Amino acid sequence: MKIPKTSRDLPYIEFRIDKKGRMTLKAAAQWYGGIKDGFVCSDGSEGNTCSPKDLEKYIKAFKQNKIKLIEKEIVKLQKKLEKLKV
Repeated sequence: MKIPKTSRDLPYIEFRIDKKGRMTLKAAAQWYGGIKDGFVCSDGSEGNTCSPKDLEKYIKAFKQNKIKLIEKEIVKLQKKLEKLKV
């Protein structure tokens, strides 16, 4: 994947993962709060921004955080299912 060039006006890289799992990168002016945060768009895509040197680390952390959230959600749903079976 080609990493976009940053500038003084656009110092960050935004990575965005759509509903189908495709990732896009673009230069961005805003930073969204760190390695444990991110954003969710109205179209269902999710992502974060970071400095270019941290891109790989942020993408890896973003995916790991999403996996943890989904695993927690699965546990909650399994508990709800068990309650309904009783």
